[in-house]
Amino acid sequence: MKILNQTKDGNKVSLEIEVPYSDYSGALEKVIKEAASTMKIPGFRPGKAPESVVRQNLNMEFAKEKALDKVVNVLYPSILKEASIDPVDYPAWKMISEEEGVKCVFSFEVEVMPEVTLGKYSGLKAEKKSSEVEDKEIDDYIRSVQEEGAKMSAVARPVRSGDIAELNVYGSVGGKPEPRLSQERLPILVGDNRIAPGFDSNIENLEEGASAEFSIMLPKDYYIKEFAGKEALFKVTVLKVIERLLPEFNDEFVKKISSFESVDAYRQDVRNRIEEFKKRKNEDELKDSLLEQVSASSKIDIPSAMLRRETDAMLGELENNLKRQGLTVESYLKSRRIEMDALRRELSGPAASRVKAKLVLKAVADKEKIEFTEDDFAAELKLLAKDSGSSEAELMNREGVREYIKDYVLRRKALDFVVENAKIKEK
Repeated sequence: MKILNQTKDGNKVSLEIEVPYSDYSGALEKVIKEAASTMKIPGFRPGKAPESVVRQNLNMEFAKEKALDKVVNVLYPSILKEASIDPVDYPAWKMISEEEGVKCVFSFEVEVMPEVTLGKYSGLKAEKKSSEVEDKEIDDYIRSVQEEGAKMSAVARPVRSGDIAELNVYGSVGGKPEPRLSQERLPILVGDNRIAPGFDSNIENLEEGASAEFSIMLPKDYYIKEFAGKEALFKVTVLKVIERLLPEFNDEFVKKISSFESVDAYRQDVRNRIEEFKKRKNEDELKDSLLEQVSASSKIDIPSAMLRRETDAMLGELENNLKRQGLTVESYLKSRRIEMDALRRELSGPAASRVKAKLVLKAVADKEKIEFTEDDFAAELKLLAKDSGSSEAELMNREGVREYIKDYVLRRKALDFVVENAKIKEK
């Protein structure tokens, strides 16, 4: 094999490669024999027709393409090594010329890992939120637990905050009835303002059977984008008022819902759990903030193949999230009145940010000569086996697992390096 020419345009590398004609002709003979074993040719049993007859009945252009495929597949590792390229996509190739008995020349084109111009990644400034837990946070959590055990009772009195009210709701925007703001026999928790901010206060003090009509200015971040910032008119009738009777929070209640014996012990456990959650959340937010700073000051021309794969990954994540809710991508698209192409365009922006962040961390790991050890591999393999339900031996035999783990560990260590070398102010 001989590389005759190598050029680079952005992230795309193009090669012209020469191989002995015998490599190509040998591969072509194999393709013809494989075809002959299955071809049905009148007057011959499969595999018994002479090669000249097989060639007459075979699409030779297709056979030549298959032969070149075989040649490239064999040479692929050598091509990457000799050309010193790190591909991020499957290559494309085609025959340029054949000189029978002497040589063949073919083109080889592939997108490669981009060059990263790193910005500042050491000595960055960031703020980290306090993980201190306030008593109100504990009280709110305990109330949510009480609400789960609440007893419901229909009452003949006006609606109060904290009640469940069953309503007929008819909404309109700009004088036009809007089905998306309307529903019959809709139960709401009064005070949650699930329909819109300020909605619930307009039904407080209404009795069963009473109606009200009122207007609300919908917020600019309203979940139905086309109504955001617009005025909506609501006509509401109260069908039923249901009072929630919360269980008393005492030692007996604590014993029923937990392994603790007293209110004080339970509150301390809640405090510990909230504090641990806030620590993890604040640590993640700090890392995100620092990584955004490094990404923003770094320059990368993201290969289209990497962007496409990351978009596919995000689409898969969305699909899994919807599946857990009993939904499908098709129903999601229908509810939003968009096509798949529009969804992919939406995801491409966040996907580009994720790709850039990964490439930046890889570059930091390379520049700081961060190491990946066998202990790192063993520890991560164990976790991966636990999460995937596969054995470590099964994962070891899967193609690409070691590379996946190495890439992940190096990026994680690189981010730890950025955090450890940042100037962090506690808020």
